[in-house]
Amino acid sequence: SLIMTTPHTDIAGLEAIYDALALAIDDAPDDARERLLAKVALLLANEIQDAPRVLHLIEQAARSTQH
Repeated sequence: SLIMTTPHTDIAGLEAIYDALALAIDDAPDDARERLLAKVALLLANEIQDAPRVLHLIEQAARSTQH
């Protein structure tokens, strides 16, 4: 059977993504920040095309922010 692996983003790539997201959040009006994050999540989910995986990642992110 063919094993498919998902390429992972290197640390520098993750830092660039974090910086871009932080800047986009800072630039968004206060009342649009949550909508911006929802749109980013939906766009990425559309790219991933794996709803169970996206839901798992949302749960993982939610758990990590509850500390």
